[in-house]
Amino acid sequence: MYVILSRVVILFALIFLGFFIGKKGIIRKSCTPDLSNFLVKVTLPATVFLSMVRPFNEELMQQSIWIFLAAIIFHIVSMLLGLLLVIALKIPEKSRGVWVFVCMFSNNGFMGFPLAMSVYGDDGMFLMAIANVVSNFLIFSLGMKLLTKYYPVKEKISLKKMVVNNINIAVVAGLVFYLFQIPLPEMVTDLLAYVGDLTAGLSMIVVGLSLSRIDLRTVMKGKDVWIISVVRLLAIPLITAFVIKMVPALDGKLMGKIIVMMAALPAASSASILTEQYGTNTQLAAKTVFVSTLFSVATIPLVMALAF
Repeated sequence: MYVILSRVVILFALIFLGFFIGKKGIIRKSCTPDLSNFLVKVTLPATVFLSMVRPFNEELMQQSIWIFLAAIIFHIVSMLLGLLLVIALKIPEKSRGVWVFVCMFSNNGFMGFPLAMSVYGDDGMFLMAIANVVSNFLIFSLGMKLLTKYYPVKEKISLKKMVVNNINIAVVAGLVFYLFQIPLPEMVTDLLAYVGDLTAGLSMIVVGLSLSRIDLRTVMKGKDVWIISVVRLLAIPLITAFVIKMVPALDGKLMGKIIVMMAALPAASSASILTEQYGTNTQLAAKTVFVSTLFSVATIPLVMALAF
């Protein structure tokens, strides 16, 4: 509980820092898209690549195959659930992408890594990184398409751009270096680590900058943000935990626990970052990231306790 609480407090401190400097004009609001672009094209690829570069372990590799497949199924089912919700609740077209995106993707990169490390050690961290590979690939391909659908974005997202981008290149390169155990000079890993270390903090600051554009008194108003947060924090992880217990290969195993932990995390901050970058529904995305992260301090330990 302390690990989760301390992690969420740090994230919220960074969000409020971004909100403060945005309100005070320390960073101009016009610079926010540039910062999000820097995250997507520079620091996030460095983080993803480094998460894959580690010593080879045969047993862990077998578990990673299982969790890789489980993560694919999880995202597909979560997407279908999101699509059913937007149809059943008659969500406006320009909000549908955020709804489905939040159902599909959690903050497993920025919150999941430190939580998995603290609770389950190095093996937990590795398996969370493998699951994060699936998330990253889908976020910056299908996820981008979801968030820009129904919007007249200037930059058209072709199939080539969905597949060939900095994040996915980093994923493929990281897997090659991991599978073939290609050594990297210490200076290179140190450089990438310095760049990658910017990701978590800067992403939360960008969320805060996005929030600085709206009145905080309106953040928790409206049923949309509450319904989507309940689905993200309780419905999806509890359904996931039930399914995990039905699969002998996952039930009681570390990889099963990591999948449930990933499902229990709040909305991915990339929802806010990408909507900011493409000028789409930033307000709903930022509000959902804020509210779901706030209440995740209570729901994550609750879900993990009920599941295991």
